[in-house]
Amino acid sequence: MQLVKHEELSIIVNTAEDVEISGLHVSPDLDTVMYTLAGVVNEDTWYGIHGDTFERHEELRLQGKPELLRIGDRDREVKRYRTDLLKQGKTLSDATRELCMRFGVSVRVMPMSDDYVRTRVETGAGPLSFHEFWVARRARDSVIDVKFEGIEFARPAPGVLDAIRESNAVIIGPSNPVTSIGPIVAIKEIREELVQMREKVLAVSPIVGGAPVSGPAGVLMKGIGCEVSPLGVARIYEDFVGTLVIDQRDVEFVADIEKLGIKVALEDIIIPDFSARTKLAKKILEIISTRML
Repeated sequence: MQLVKHEELSIIVNTAEDVEISGLHVSPDLDTVMYTLAGVVNEDTWYGIHGDTFERHEELRLQGKPELLRIGDRDREVKRYRTDLLKQGKTLSDATRELCMRFGVSVRVMPMSDDYVRTRVETGAGPLSFHEFWVARRARDSVIDVKFEGIEFARPAPGVLDAIRESNAVIIGPSNPVTSIGPIVAIKEIREELVQMREKVLAVSPIVGGAPVSGPAGVLMKGIGCEVSPLGVARIYEDFVGTLVIDQRDVEFVADIEKLGIKVALEDIIIPDFSARTKLAKKILEIISTRML
């Protein structure tokens, strides 16, 4: 079921969690978006390809060369192709476009930037990459700060600003506001565009009550001094989001969020299956058409 024509969609994706593993350029968020749109994503982990095998990953482990991320064999070939394109002088945008064509994805999927940006989590154990913090150490270290190495030099990838300017609305999904959305909106030109069109920007809270639906958003928000609640999300997004969709059980936060000048929509934002996702997507499109356009 398509609620919106794929050709009418543009998706800007975080690349600050990109990492080199076994000589391969790994773009976890780009791949997850691409695999999801292609209908091949592993929905148990929301990473990698459904039904993939892991023979090479196990071979490397037995050779004493364990990989930080578990990379499947089919997934590895995708990453190998991207790496080869980059070595040939192609940009990450070029490589993403070619890979999407190979997977039959007609949505315009764009990295936030072709420039180097990497998330660094400052912890009590010292600075860690995002994957060291979350995958290897399971977020057990106290968070002091989160920084984006190279962000001051990063420029939006080609087409990113045009996609924002030409959009009827911008939707920020229920992703981690610190390390998934944070790097995108930390790019100066992107943030400026969103601020300019704030009333057309809608975000979905990744926090229900006082806890994230999944992932390390809670510990990261707390680490940078933000309340772990829909209100905390609203404060992070305050200058560039006009409407925030929060869970219907979080009605007590509505008044305080509205004091920030952000409109609030109450919906069931727990989406465990395709039916729930479709229902929420329809509600979001309804909000956009009736309140924002």
